[in-house]
Amino acid sequence: MHVFHLSPRGRDSAPGSSSRPWATLAGARDQIRRLRAAGKISGPVTVQVHAGQYEQTETVAFDPADSFTHYAAAPGAKPVFDGGERLTGWKVGQRNGRTEWTLDFPDVVAGKRFFRSLFVNSRRAPRARFPKFSPDAQGAKHVLRVGEMLEPEKTGLFDGRDTFKPRPGDVSPSWASLPDAEFVLLHYWVEERLPKPALNPRTGWISFGRRAGFALYEAYVNGHGQRDHARYYIDNLFEALTEPGEWYLSRETGRLYYLPRPGETPANTEIRAPRLHTFVRATGSVFGESGDRIDVHGTRHVRGLGFSGLTFRHADWYSPLAELHMPGHPIIEGHDQPIGGSPQAAIAVPGTLQFRAARDCAVTDCTIERIGFHGIEFGPGCRECSATGNLLHDLGAGGIRAGGVDLDGLGERRTGNLRITDNHIHHIGRVFHQGIGVLLTHAADCTVAHNHIHDTCYTGISVGWCWGFRDTITRSNRIEHNHIHHIGAGVLSDMGGIYTLGIQPDTVLRGNHLHDIRSHDYGGWGVYLDEGSSGILVEHNLVHDTKDAPFNVHYGHENVVRNNIFARGQNALCSVSRNEPGYFAASFFQNILIGPSKSLYRGGYRDDISRGALVANANCLWFPDGKVADSLNPETHRKEGNRLRISYPAWRKAGHDQLSIVADPKITERKKTWLVAKNSPALKLGFKPWDWSKCGVRPKAKRG
Repeated sequence: MHVFHLSPRGRDSAPGSSSRPWATLAGARDQIRRLRAAGKISGPVTVQVHAGQYEQTETVAFDPADSFTHYAAAPGAKPVFDGGERLTGWKVGQRNGRTEWTLDFPDVVAGKRFFRSLFVNSRRAPRARFPKFSPDAQGAKHVLRVGEMLEPEKTGLFDGRDTFKPRPGDVSPSWASLPDAEFVLLHYWVEERLPKPALNPRTGWISFGRRAGFALYEAYVNGHGQRDHARYYIDNLFEALTEPGEWYLSRETGRLYYLPRPGETPANTEIRAPRLHTFVRATGSVFGESGDRIDVHGTRHVRGLGFSGLTFRHADWYSPLAELHMPGHPIIEGHDQPIGGSPQAAIAVPGTLQFRAARDCAVTDCTIERIGFHGIEFGPGCRECSATGNLLHDLGAGGIRAGGVDLDGLGERRTGNLRITDNHIHHIGRVFHQGIGVLLTHAADCTVAHNHIHDTCYTGISVGWCWGFRDTITRSNRIEHNHIHHIGAGVLSDMGGIYTLGIQPDTVLRGNHLHDIRSHDYGGWGVYLDEGSSGILVEHNLVHDTKDAPFNVHYGHENVVRNNIFARGQNALCSVSRNEPGYFAASFFQNILIGPSKSLYRGGYRDDISRGALVANANCLWFPDGKVADSLNPETHRKEGNRLRISYPAWRKAGHDQLSIVADPKITERKKTWLVAKNSPALKLGFKPWDWSKCGVRPKAKRG
């Protein structure tokens, strides 16, 4: 094993010894390449990264020549790779009765630089914004609503437009900075950024440089059977620079404005602007992706590249172009503008540490913070890679994303056998609000376990990327022992603690603790099996305090749901969005269901919940007031003439829950777990208790 050293006080021309270390990550990479090419070293290499702050100005790219190299914090060291530049030379003045700091950037005027993030005393500063939206439960209330739209009768999901009329008084023709602002739409399960607004002061209509991919409605229908218009806020508006802590950068003048918080002075305030978007990009060579003459199965992988104990801090974001269609849905035709955002799960947004065509690469015990994209990405062709024990927080998008090609893609680009364990992921979706804690798209044989995920604007863990009943790559994944809570914050809809999509045989969701899940409109579910989810085992999960049902299946078949506790779902304890006659969405047995809730079982937008969407039996049901809530068909009773309410006796008469009982399950709620008493009547039904105190991040010595 060859060991070299890296220090902020070193020189890249040095030999890399402990007394004469290298200075930069790129310099270490280049020197190791030279030594290997010259035959002076062979085999694995470790670079000990010593304490200090490493100013990183550009993405460092690794390729197969950099394999079997481990960049690890030196014993006791906490090195930081900082993508931000400390800003100095502020001018202090007054504007509109407020103290204002300014700094001029000639490179911005010249078009050579622009940044969308600013970090003040280790805190992400909000851009000037109207109204004062923030990605949390309180700030999400500060929004505007679309006033009028073209062709409002077009209500299909993909009937998005590039034009709408704001409500009177919401947008002023006097705003000189409006052309450089972005309107951020919040609707359905996405945010969409519409840049370059152009207001027609005569008509009141406003158009944009991108169009909304989705219709300008909030969701499909609200609780009254009507369609609300989409919410939005205006980002990067100089006229909205009014509150301490806010900032604005003018493209036209290159002037940066910052309104200091009480007690801040230029002397005691560290303000950093990011200079890069991505810290690391490790990419192998795959057939068809370059001009290299590579055999179709002759991929040259990046192998054994690792990073451990390092901090990556301060990176920016931009709004990547998204696909014009959502996989599994019809292609959107007849448009000549890109859409304003990802069609789901911030899928267009890359990672800050990126791996592609990689084998046995690892990110371990690192911290990734104050960035604009996803934290870590294992892209196409990654296998046997891992992300373990990392802290990821204050992220523009999601925490960890992974996935390769679907069944139609080249086998060398398929992704699987990943381990994503013991990561603490929180306060994500700060820019791209649909970012997910852990996202697996097309991936197989992965373990996502013992992660702690909280404070998001959207889903905690998502698995699968095919809509409907088409065969998929996604299968045999284990989602176990994760603690997921305070999810959604009322920002978006159609989300859950754990979300699945499509056929994925032998996938298991086991032993997870999910709670405090709040959507904006519909769909604040706990475990959410979406379109076509099939072949999934859901067992031993503790799910409670959700806006909608703790368990929901849209449609699917051959799912087994057993030995779970589902408690205190505001609108239901179990729901099915669409009943597909001819087969069952799930076998639902030996579960404990605890109220209060508005309904026991709840149907969705098709058919009657009592007609067999579930095989429900041997469950223990308990409502503290003693009366089991009715099951409901809130949508189809209007459209299809089904019964609105189905009493529990009528539910049983229809053939459901014949062996179930209504009895107190005798549960003691503790902070980390719920205890089922040894004399609980649920045990006689076959319910098997679980210890949820082991959910979440484990001590390092106990990692599997």
